[in-house]
Amino acid sequence: MSVIPKSYYQSTDVVALSKDLLGKYLISNVDGNYTSGIIVETEAYRAPDDKACHAYANKRTPRTETMFAIGGTCYVYICYGIHNLFNIVTAPEGMAHAILVRAIEPIEGLDIMKDRRMMSMTKKESCNGPGKFTRCMDITKKQNGIDLSSKKSALWIEDRGLRIPKTNIISGPRVGMSTAEECSHWPWRFRIKNNKWTSKPDVVNYHK
Repeated sequence: MSVIPKSYYQSTDVVALSKDLLGKYLISNVDGNYTSGIIVETEAYRAPDDKACHAYANKRTPRTETMFAIGGTCYVYICYGIHNLFNIVTAPEGMAHAILVRAIEPIEGLDIMKDRRMMSMTKKESCNGPGKFTRCMDITKKQNGIDLSSKKSALWIEDRGLRIPKTNIISGPRVGMSTAEECSHWPWRFRIKNNKWTSKPDVVNYHK
């Protein structure tokens, strides 16, 4: 159970990292409430050329500023005024690359997650979407900008030795990218094959 170091996130290949993060464990320890889950679905976003990326053309705003931080930083934004979406900033400082975590497989702290989500954690609907699992893990804008490579943070990511073979990784277009022109069909969404906790292809677009 080793915390993934900051050096891991400095790669400029956000697509490769998005695939490699499948099988890693996301840990939440908010106010002493410990929960964890396996990352089972991700999406890659890369500035400046990716028109689906918040920081397309290196656009800097109060919201996107976190994306320009050093890799290993947490980027959380609110969608539709309701959903907190969790992203992992990657690449060296100044390069706005990020990975959206779309779903987790719940592992530890199931009773805590159940109370937060107000539903049984045996149901795939509890965690199979980017706005769903963040409720289970109490991920909010409060964690925006924190260091994901330290157990002193409320959130961190661990490598527990689980490896997902390339043949078990499904790639396809990112969700809801119809307005991203030629970037709409980039196959930068990655899921673990046959994992019930991943979201459906026609899930509501949470990444506007």
